[in-house]
Amino acid sequence: MKAIKIIGAIFGILGLAVAVLYIGWLSPPSGDAVCGNVAKIMKKEIGKDMSDKEKSECVARAEKAPEFGRAVWVKNLKCMRDADTAKDLETCGGK
Repeated sequence: MKAIKIIGAIFGILGLAVAVLYIGWLSPPSGDAVCGNVAKIMKKEIGKDMSDKEKSECVARAEKAPEFGRAVWVKNLKCMRDADTAKDLETCGGK
């Protein structure tokens, strides 16, 4: 009986670790947050507003998960969301 409790605790801890990994590293930011920041940078640096059509296309692209490479995709989206300048945006999705 004690062995079953220990095995159950191990599986519980592993399940919690997987949940934390997914939520912390593999959960993407919202497309609105990413594209809102890109629009803000465009407005600040080149003085051009992002049209509603461009913004909706941006959100659709940002929210479409890739078939492979989810971790890289999330990393790039977080980089775009957190960028302060166009130069910072250029580094997102780089090599």
